[in-house]
Amino acid sequence: MNKKAITAQNISKKLGDRFILSEVSFSIKKGSLVALIGPNGAGKSTLVKILLGLDKKYEGSFSIDQNETIAYISQQESHDRFALPISVEEYLQVGVATQLRKRKIKKEDMIASLKHVELPSKILSQSFGTLSGGERQRVAIARALMIEPTILVLDEPLAAVDFGARDGLYKLIRHLQQDHSITTLLISHDVQSIIPISDEILCLNQTIHGGCHPLAFIAGKYESHQGVHHHC
Repeated sequence: MNKKAITAQNISKKLGDRFILSEVSFSIKKGSLVALIGPNGAGKSTLVKILLGLDKKYEGSFSIDQNETIAYISQQESHDRFALPISVEEYLQVGVATQLRKRKIKKEDMIASLKHVELPSKILSQSFGTLSGGERQRVAIARALMIEPTILVLDEPLAAVDFGARDGLYKLIRHLQQDHSITTLLISHDVQSIIPISDEILCLNQTIHGGCHPLAFIAGKYESHQGVHHHC
């Protein structure tokens, strides 16, 4: 019997008289890769905030297994608009030391984490702002891995990545999920690319829609299509 890492039952949230989420129910099996898709305004960001414990004003129940450790990777921008004078080594330190209750992270731990995302150790001294979109995303994943999460939540991980680097990043995400047994929730609009790597796809537009093909769903057509093994 497959254990559930995340379970949501009848999650509803209103903003004034308008439902942002309505009776949302789903479960995510431990060790699986699940994609969450939906149009703008579908409630994806709100649902993720509830999952992360940042929004507690909702109806229904939401639970994460007590043995799980969750890491969230926010959407990267196509360029470093703040142009912060920060190195990759300093970026990897931000927030991680606090979570691990350490004053400083050892360089060998950073190197090991970079190796997981297929980046060389020499990148530590490089300015974070000079990295490509794909490299910044890999560094962000490396920082998340340093807390040894069992659940990884990625918000539009390829939004700032050029087309040529996308396939490699998808393979990396699938590798982390399969070979490191990390339960992965992937929020994405890149439906055609996520279908081959996902174990399940959740189609969200205020509620979870069933019986539809993901490509039809994202186009606003919810009719059922045969031969699709994903639950959406």
